Amino acid sequence: MKLLIVDDEKLTRDGLMHNIDWKALGIDAVVQADDGIHGYEAALAFQPDIILSDVRMPRMNGIEMAEKLQHINPALSIIFMSGYSDKEYLKGAIRLKAANYVEKPIDLEEITDALKEVVEELDKLQKLKAPLDLRRLFFHGNTNADLPLNDKVFEGSQEQLDSLSFLIRQRKEAETENALRRLHREVLSCEGTDPAYLRHFYRQIIFLFLTAAETYNITSITQNADYYLYTAAGQETLVLLWDALFQISQAYFTASSGRDTDIVSRVDKYLEQNYKDPALTVLDAAHDLGFTNTYLCAAYKKSCGKTINQHLTQIRIRHAKELLANSTQKLYEVAKNVGYADGKYFTKLFTRETGLSPKEYRGRHRHDI
Repeated sequence: MKLLIVDDEKLTRDGLMHNIDWKALGIDAVVQADDGIHGYEAALAFQPDIILSDVRMPRMNGIEMAEKLQHINPALSIIFMSGYSDKEYLKGAIRLKAANYVEKPIDLEEITDALKEVVEELDKLQKLKAPLDLRRLFFHGNTNADLPLNDKVFEGSQEQLDSLSFLIRQRKEAETENALRRLHREVLSCEGTDPAYLRHFYRQIIFLFLTAAETYNITSITQNADYYLYTAAGQETLVLLWDALFQISQAYFTASSGRDTDIVSRVDKYLEQNYKDPALTVLDAAHDLGFTNTYLCAAYKKSCGKTINQHLTQIRIRHAKELLANSTQKLYEVAKNVGYADGKYFTKLFTRETGLSPKEYRGRHRHDI
């Protein structure tokens, strides 16, 4: 079982982390977040069973965070902590069916008891199989309602998720689709599986697409993250759950196709606009274009066969040639106007790239002025 602590007070977070016997409670993994926004992001990535959250926090309070998360996972158990007797916050906690509400300053015995109650309740729910009618609806829909169900149970593995993550990040569309279809065929044959478990597992796969889309800055996917996760969480049948998964897969690969080519044109345009800046770096380009430095460098080199710095040098040398041939600017002025603050370095680089010194190049092409 997994738990997420969300509190803007580091002292509280550390106190809970180090003074509660998590293993004795049956909680295997605990992570922290320092406000509601980070808590929401951590919950999407970590998929906790229980959230232990402060109520009043900067940027996003605990009630707002919980409300967003329960749209995605209605079964999520939340224990609120608050040092304020604020009736409106308490009403919010009740509306969200919070598992418990603990007042600050924290009493470790009280919070441990609250956690025990929640863990015991979750254990009971996990041991109970979904009612037969709900499983029949989930696997067969409204048709074939009288068909018997088998008792096979699907157990997804981290290995399956890791394998899918690799294919998705490598943007191997055919291999990803085949892997998803194989997994779905296996699920179809395991009619003893709790539908809630399958919704959770399929949402984990959807989250793999979302994290890859974030890495590659595919905003058409990342801006609709809540929609994709919420859609999967609310499906009553396996057919619709598969449709939700396949929808994000198609959207991801459609947005990815030709993306490297688009990146090259954007980088080239950016370099042409900024080559005169002697402080220009690849990090600047990545930041201004909205990519990670690692991804931008790899994508550009994969498409062009050269690095961004190599192309920047080519642009600067091309403009230097134009200035040497078509102006009377001094060499240090030419260097400065193409992005080199050091005239000696410019001369050395120009000679290496063209086989001629700037002075020799000007002598041969001066007639073009």
